[in-house]
Amino acid sequence: MIHLAARLHAFINGLFTPSDAVLTRTLHDKVARLLAKHELTHPPGRARLAEEIAEQVLAQVSSDIQPNVQETLSDLIERIFEYEDMFRLPRVDWSERHSVSEYWELRDVLNVQRRLLEDFDRTTALFATALLNCLDPIVRAAPAVAEPRPSTGDIVVPADLIRSIGNVAEITEHICAVLVDDDLAAAHLFERHQRTIEANAIEASGGNPRDPRGFSKPLKLPTKSDIRDPETLVATYLGGTPIHNLLIGSVDFAIPTRSRFEHHHIVAGSGHGKTQTLQYLIAEDLKAVARGERSVIVLDSQGDLINTISRLKLFAPGEPLHERIVVIDPTDVEWPVSLNLFDVGLERLDRYSQLDRERLTNSILELYDFVLGSLLAAEMTQKQSVIFRYVTRLMLYIPDATIHTLRELMEPKSEVTFAAHIAKLHGTARHFFETEFPSKEFEQTRKQVLRRLWGILENRTFERMFSHPRSKLDLYAEMNAGKVILINTAKDLLKESGTEIFGRFFIALIAQAAQERATLPVRQRMPTIVYIDEAADYFDRNIGIILSQARKYNVGMVLAHQYLGQLDPKLQEAFAANTAIKFAGGVSAKDARILAPMMGCEATLIEEQPKGSFVASIRSVTKSAVPLRFPFGRMEAMERMSKEEARELRDAMRSRYAVHYTELEETEEAAEPEECATDDREPTDGDTTSAAEQQPNQPADNPDDIDTRPSPNW
Repeated sequence: MIHLAARLHAFINGLFTPSDAVLTRTLHDKVARLLAKHELTHPPGRARLAEEIAEQVLAQVSSDIQPNVQETLSDLIERIFEYEDMFRLPRVDWSERHSVSEYWELRDVLNVQRRLLEDFDRTTALFATALLNCLDPIVRAAPAVAEPRPSTGDIVVPADLIRSIGNVAEITEHICAVLVDDDLAAAHLFERHQRTIEANAIEASGGNPRDPRGFSKPLKLPTKSDIRDPETLVATYLGGTPIHNLLIGSVDFAIPTRSRFEHHHIVAGSGHGKTQTLQYLIAEDLKAVARGERSVIVLDSQGDLINTISRLKLFAPGEPLHERIVVIDPTDVEWPVSLNLFDVGLERLDRYSQLDRERLTNSILELYDFVLGSLLAAEMTQKQSVIFRYVTRLMLYIPDATIHTLRELMEPKSEVTFAAHIAKLHGTARHFFETEFPSKEFEQTRKQVLRRLWGILENRTFERMFSHPRSKLDLYAEMNAGKVILINTAKDLLKESGTEIFGRFFIALIAQAAQERATLPVRQRMPTIVYIDEAADYFDRNIGIILSQARKYNVGMVLAHQYLGQLDPKLQEAFAANTAIKFAGGVSAKDARILAPMMGCEATLIEEQPKGSFVASIRSVTKSAVPLRFPFGRMEAMERMSKEEARELRDAMRSRYAVHYTELEETEEAAEPEECATDDREPTDGDTTSAAEQQPNQPADNPDDIDTRPSPNW
């Protein structure tokens, strides 16, 4: 039985001390007034605060933020408010009776809200700083998060954010450390995040998350975890919290157009997704072609890429790219494309200034040197190089010269057969043909070259393509017209050596066409992207020259191949220095170690890329390499031509760029009697064939008056 005095004390104290209900109601009203003061009573007010904090945070990350990034961050902040019960007035039914413990719990909640609101500026500053500290390493690891909206023409890749970050474990650990900071705990911020992160870490370390006090072992932090998959790793440590969403979702990663004209190197093993990636890039470029802003050239030795592109509905009548396609396909053997190495832009020379004529004549002569060296499938000896330098100069004087003309020049007594053309030369060049060319010293060299030419002409496909007196394909004109030029180098038909010859021939033509752009004002040089799949088939010094010089002529190369061993050391240096964009994935550990320092990442990041994912590095854009995954099937999902439309396209290509093989055979048969008569004649001084009496198509300048040593530019 309670003593009377004690009961009296309790009675009197109860008279003058407010009840738990009154205390709680008073505190509730105070918090309500504070919420109203800061306009946080209703959801729109909290949304406005979230937007303000997001804007404040992103302003410290970058001065130019994509609008969708700010919207995403605002949504995340609202979810954090809800998860942490921040700036929310608890609902209480005051008509019901509540226990003392319920009132105490309610007052604890209200006191937290009161402290947050009474020191509102400090609360929002701490919150924003914590969020900034979580976001900053993500932005540094994935620059696309905070980049401005891509410019028109940039290639945009929708990339998984978490796959675009190389150091996921380090960032996850950093976020955990930021959120469990003592200052945040003292300010009652992110309290629920702290409890969840602690429970997740205990579970990841082998403990019972429901009994944190009973776990005494050191925690296994994300950087020490055995979990390799980035999504699983983040979910393990941040799962169940809104901050987890900071690393989830997609971002638009933009490959700047300006960087693409500083060239693009892709190294990836077979089956890793090179061709699918090229198809994605090409599909994006086709939009620019449709706008009249770009040309695209594609070299493909397998044929699949060419077939996929050429069958797109875009090229059908009435579609945006109708009449904007060129298809060069040696597998159409009945209609060989009409190509002539010795008919490369000569008719345009007299339109140019004296300087441009000399520059382009030099370029044409060097083009001959490159291509003929490739045609002969070997490095030329010193004597062979000497012969070729003089012979290619002479070819400029011979009308309708073809590869057969070159063969005839290497045959015995050719200095007599072509005497009338040799007479057009001057100085050293003419003296060479009159004295050195027919000498015993060069006789063996001519036979060596002749044997190689016979080897090339044994391939009927090559003979048909290169026997035309006039080329129906003007690559310079097509590039400047904003076309899609598809070149099938047909390894299944031409085999290894034939593919190399055919591909190098077109690469040399691209180089020469780019060089001719020097005659145009910069604004008139149609931007041209050249895609070369399985580029190792064509690697030679010409590739290195194009990489070092083509940018100023608005030509960008995209070179894809399987491993670095396909490049000789000098070309490796050229690729490292002259390609601004580098992709790598599915490569050997050795190649990963070589590529890693070039790309600003660890070799393990390159090695760990799954199929279809590439580590990407863009000079002056990415501070460190980031993984990108290109969607597969992009081009396959595009609308296709009907069979009738495909036949119409084939017929149009035949008409514009090819001749029927029977037409070529008829020309050869008509020429045979004249050739036989010429061969039967006994040459005398001044006696030449009727062919020699023809007047040549002369360029604007005498080629023998021009220094034809290799140009420092090409």
